[in-house]
Amino acid sequence: MTMYKKLLGITGAVLLSTSMTLSAAEDTTAAVTEAGKKTQAEAGVSPLELVKKSYAYLGALKHYSFKATIVNEDEYADHMMLFLTHNYSASVQRPDKVRMQVRGDVDNRDTVMNNGKVSIYDIADNEYAEVPFDGDIDDALDTLTEDYGFAVPLTQLLYSDVAEDLDFDKGFYFGTVTVDGKHCYYVGFPGKEWDIQLWIEKGDTPLIRRAAFVDKTMKDQPRSMIKVAWNLDAIKDQSIFTFTAPKDAKKVVAKKIVVEQMTTDKTVKKDEK
Repeated sequence: MTMYKKLLGITGAVLLSTSMTLSAAEDTTAAVTEAGKKTQAEAGVSPLELVKKSYAYLGALKHYSFKATIVNEDEYADHMMLFLTHNYSASVQRPDKVRMQVRGDVDNRDTVMNNGKVSIYDIADNEYAEVPFDGDIDDALDTLTEDYGFAVPLTQLLYSDVAEDLDFDKGFYFGTVTVDGKHCYYVGFPGKEWDIQLWIEKGDTPLIRRAAFVDKTMKDQPRSMIKVAWNLDAIKDQSIFTFTAPKDAKKVVAKKIVVEQMTTDKTVKKDEK
């Protein structure tokens, strides 16, 4: 039997059992709905309030570290979906220190925030840039995004004020599950552009242990799955927040984005010359 026949060998069984499949789906929906009702009664708050509580808890922490794995679906030239994996390691010390490393299929980069400066080192190109900022971690992230068009990954785990900006039209509880030995509330928020699902630890440390995102603005609706492991201990080695460029690395100038007012009263962005 060829590989393709093995891969497609379930087709007949699926077609013959359509009514059974529909019935199973209805049973699953009913079971999840019932579990969600029980979970919401237990939690005593809405899914949105639970997520806000989680981000407020994270934003109030003075120091923490985490390791995260992200698996993204990405379209390959209209042929198929690829799965791209990246592993992140981050240490955060408020108000103004962050070290984040990413190693993966596409991005391999180090980012260090400290003492009013963000240093970004791209391993593949062996280049680094330094960007000044005023204020705390939130200000640094805003500067990178708004002034330089550089998106730091997993910013929702770095900002201190995510809870203040959260707003979902609808949210659901799906029950409680175990993620890496931690009992978690499982919640979801459907939207026009994104569907978001979160697994939030129960108890006094309501940390996000897993997250899933579906991009509904794209034809194939690619998904991203994130898994996070946390460490809330004090960061003893402060030297990790000092960036030292490799001897042979080339320093490049980060281009600032300029916003110009057009005669049509619309704004455009361009690279500063």
